[in-house]
Amino acid sequence: MTNCQACGTEIIGRDRFCRNCGVPVAVSVVDLDDTRRFNPAAPPGSQDPANAFYTPPAAYPGAQASVPSCQTGKISKKLFQRKLTWMVMFSLLSLAIMAGYIGLRFTPRSQAGMASHAEQAEVDRRYYEEGVQNALGFKQGTFIAAEFPEVRGIFINSLMSDDSPAALANIQAGDLMMELNDQAVRNDSELKQVLNSLKAGMEVPVKLYRDGAQITTRMKIADRSFPPLQPKVEPRDQGFLGIEDSNRRCCAPGTRVWGIEIEQIHDNSPIDLFGLKPGDFIAEFNGHPIRTPNEFNRRIRAVKPRSKVKLKFYRGNTEQVVEVIMGHRW
Repeated sequence: MTNCQACGTEIIGRDRFCRNCGVPVAVSVVDLDDTRRFNPAAPPGSQDPANAFYTPPAAYPGAQASVPSCQTGKISKKLFQRKLTWMVMFSLLSLAIMAGYIGLRFTPRSQAGMASHAEQAEVDRRYYEEGVQNALGFKQGTFIAAEFPEVRGIFINSLMSDDSPAALANIQAGDLMMELNDQAVRNDSELKQVLNSLKAGMEVPVKLYRDGAQITTRMKIADRSFPPLQPKVEPRDQGFLGIEDSNRRCCAPGTRVWGIEIEQIHDNSPIDLFGLKPGDFIAEFNGHPIRTPNEFNRRIRAVKPRSKVKLKFYRGNTEQVVEVIMGHRW
């Protein structure tokens, strides 16, 4: 117990001033035990744990706070998810590599085999076509079955030249070859087989179908390795009529003869200036029968510009012949 030195009033508890006169209580050694040097930068508060304004001492700057267990769990979960993601990606990459290896080992072989087969088929087709053009002297083409309902054979689309084996055998474009060397040639396979059995210089019989009748002739087989001689004609020296589009059609009035029907012509072209019109049916060009558009174009290009040629055509049921002066292609 402590009394005030001024008025003698008893000091209760840890009061620092007398409640009666307000005089400060004398400082004891116990009070000096908790004193601190004043630090202006220190935060406010008491260092006495029993005081209401007690502030716990701050941690040392170098000390690291311990990581809560919840944060540790989150970090572990993220690391696990990343690891799982990388494992999945690695598995997918491995599967892709394995699939690619299997594909390279098996699939491309079949694809390569198919590509090789297609290339070989194309080479065989070209070799076959060149053999027909060189040894027999004509280009074959397609036709509608309704054109030849009674027979089957190889359609002759155009001749290679006027000196080809087919031309010398009086074969015409538009004919259907039914037999060669007394063997049926109803398709490419049969013609190829017969052609492989023939040698250059052989003269063999040929059976044709033309304008509703069967015709027999003989053809001398040429060397299939060499094309027939064809004079090279520059474009400026090729003839020009001015037929823009034409079509193979049957038949000339009162006959079973096929010909070419004009569909479109160029304005002020030779054929226009000499009076021909779309719908006219051309049967002959300068004395040569015309049965296919390709053969007609070959005949036109073979004539020099400014030459006079005769055209036999039908307009309706009327047969007409006109003399036309050929123009320049270029």
